[in-house]
Amino acid sequence: MSTKDCILIIGSVKNENYKIMLIKLNYEEELEWFKFFGGKDDWEGHSIAKVDDGYLIGGAVEGVATPDGGKSWKAYLAKVDGNGNKIWERKYRILGNECVYSIVPLDDGILLGGEVSGGSRRGFFVMKTDLKGDQLWKRTLGAWEDAIFGGIVEGRDGFTLIGSVKDTGWSVVAFELDEKGNTIKDRILGDGIALDVTDLNGKILITGDKNGEFWVSLIGKWETALGEGVGTAIQILSDGILVGGELDGSAIVTKLGFDGKLIWKKEFWENGWVEVVKRAEDRIFVAGVAVVPGYQEKEKTVKESKIQILVDYLARRTVEVVNILRGDMG
Repeated sequence: MSTKDCILIIGSVKNENYKIMLIKLNYEEELEWFKFFGGKDDWEGHSIAKVDDGYLIGGAVEGVATPDGGKSWKAYLAKVDGNGNKIWERKYRILGNECVYSIVPLDDGILLGGEVSGGSRRGFFVMKTDLKGDQLWKRTLGAWEDAIFGGIVEGRDGFTLIGSVKDTGWSVVAFELDEKGNTIKDRILGDGIALDVTDLNGKILITGDKNGEFWVSLIGKWETALGEGVGTAIQILSDGILVGGELDGSAIVTKLGFDGKLIWKKEFWENGWVEVVKRAEDRIFVAGVAVVPGYQEKEKTVKESKIQILVDYLARRTVEVVNILRGDMG
């Protein structure tokens, strides 16, 4: 997440158990501070949002991480001040295995969205809390063989939750919800997996994976496939669309026109992927995951724990920033 004076990155690191890691860097690419949040069992950080007097962070806690996603997770929301110090935290039990992937601050509360499961079937949830994180209402949506949360798009009289679901194959679905979380209608947007979602002039813009390819689509208008890989992050500019992800095994950022045509693409590093792309002042900042050469014994740990790193537009500082974080973590 980018603000007026800094970049904040949330992720997870593993030392016996997983912990949430929150990092603040300034626009001189200097590490200002980092914080760890943990406790019983594993903790994972997946979302962050700015509020007037600090930040909201979300994820899943007190679960057991496994290669297929884990079990017994509680949805998590915490508020921290400008220095990353925890003000309050809330843990939510919904069906038995849940995670917060989206935080939308509202005038009268906080809207959360994410994934939920109570057994072998998976679905989505939306929840509204008051400004201190206490639950006002919650809704669960669907139950499929598998489900991946995409994002929430705000509208005039409600919001739309976008996700990807699998029974016989993967499809992207949209749930139009009113301000109380009640479903107005749901519809299938097409085949594929959506990993990031935003609004573009009233249309839904998604990126993800379709038939194993790096895929971007403005629903109902156009779609673009760039090759073997996956799109993971979108940033709208005044003159086009930035999309980050992984293409042919390397972390990349592409720029598309508003018609979906490729303007340029930039490769940053091999053996990794981009998770966040943000425009700040006259630069583009990228956060992603990389396996760092020279750390063969810990390459698997770096990749699996998804240490998110910050690099400048020329990607010169990828290794430098990782080295700093690794040193500080001991």
